[in-house]
Order: sequence, then structure tokens, then C-alpha cells
Amino acid sequence: MAFTLSSCSLDDGDNNTVNVPNVAYGLIANASPASGDLSFYADLNKINTTPLNYTNVAGYYPFNLGERVLTVKNANGETLATKTVTLTRGESFSAFAVNTFNNIELVTYRDSLVYPAANHARVRFINLSPDTPSVDIKGPTQNFATNLTFKQSTEFMEVQSGSYNINFLEAGTTTSLHQSTAVEFTAGRIYTIYTKGFRAPATGSNDTFSAEQMRNY
Repeated sequence: MAFTLSSCSLDDGDNNTVNVPNVAYGLIANASPASGDLSFYADLNKINTTPLNYTNVAGYYPFNLGERVLTVKNANGETLATKTVTLTRGESFSAFAVNTFNNIELVTYRDSLVYPAANHARVRFINLSPDTPSVDIKGPTQNFATNLTFKQSTEFMEVQSGSYNINFLEAGTTTSLHQSTAVEFTAGRIYTIYTKGFRAPATGSNDTFSAEQMRNY
């Protein structure tokens, strides 16, 4: 579960200036199957004191503004992937280590911590299953995503608070890859749900296709 921050605003709606810290905020997550413990860095500064194993998440952490080089390293301190990001004041983002262990990548997504309407939550979906080309994601009465490709994210969307059964299907078919049952969306909260694991895992692997829910706020 992510440690969260409320959204920042430069104006409170009454023409009064709100003090926004001169930093950006980042969440880090390990979504790379069989990757082992990973450490994340911003430039030369280590972000997480405790290494993150598969599906672990931590943050939000404060980041200096401007151009930053994000790096992910394995337990031996070897660099596995880097990504350059440009951070602006008050923004929030999520950085994921994704793909197979031999091909780890860092991907980042801009977060939106806008408070949802009364009796609603906000949620986005990201496809982070390395061998699943694209998925359709459906709830009981609505389509959450259509033809969501690897590393692609939806926008945050408002949903009525409550319990949902969510079906993840091979895009354009009725073939269910996974169903998450009784997924709770609490009013006033913001979530990310990402697919993980393999549609066709290697022999002996338990990293089958599934989905993970994490809370941004």
C-alpha cells in the first residue's frame, strides 16, 4: 500500500495563494516478475531504504525539481535501467520497474490527486503484463479500458464507491485472463490497478497473469 499525499494546488478557489512545497512527489513500485529486491535512485541519491520486491510499492517521496535521472539497481548494486524525467513544482508521479528481469525498464506516469466527487472514488488502469499484447477491462456495467497495450495507462476516471468484480479479457474477445472479485473503491480515495505477471508463464513459475490494486490517496 502506498503512503499518500493530498493533492497540491496553487489556488484555493478564493483567490488566495496556497503554499506548495518547491518539490515534486514520486511513488516507486516493482512490477517486474522474478526481479528480486530492487533499489531506486534519483541521480546518485537512493530513494528507498528497504529494497522493493515484486509488487512492493513505496512513496510518495519528495524529489528536487528539474531534470532527474531515475535508476533501478538489483541487490548487487548493478544498474538495470535508467530513465530521465523532468519534474515540476507540486506534481506527482509513479515510477514502475517493469518487464522481464533480463529486460527491466523504468516507466513513469503522471498522477492526478484531484479529490473525487461525493460518494465516488477515482481509478486508472495500467497494463504491465510483459507478454500480454493488449487487454479489455470491464466492470459489471461499464468498460474501464479497451485494447490497453503493454505499458499503456488509462486516464483517472471517477467510479461510484463500492465493491466491484473486474474482468480482464484478451482484447477483442470474450476470453477472460483474470477476474478480480470484490475490489473495494472507498469514497474519496484514488487508486491505480495494474496487470502483472505472464499470460504464459515459464515452466515452474507462479507469476501468472493477475492484477494489483494500489492506493494513490
